[in-house]
Amino acid sequence: MRPKKYPYSGTVKAKKTTKEDKLELVVFPNISLRKEMLKHIYTVTRYHDGCTIIYFKVPKLFGLGYDEERVRVALRYEDTLKILNDVM
Repeated sequence: MRPKKYPYSGTVKAKKTTKEDKLELVVFPNISLRKEMLKHIYTVTRYHDGCTIIYFKVPKLFGLGYDEERVRVALRYEDTLKILNDVM
């Protein structure tokens, strides 16, 4: 098949923004997390002064183990679980 003489003549198709392009966040009183991070939640624990600690197990590059991260949320345990359950 013979190539076109003017292959790039015509309108340029603009990329439409989709839901995957937008940054979706889960908002807590003192932090916000990307929705992609929610699949890495390992445990959610109650802390004695009315806050909650969320532990993440994020896989390392090339699948060689995990990095454990800890986030302290200034919200009661029940309210934190309610937010996480509504998002998931």
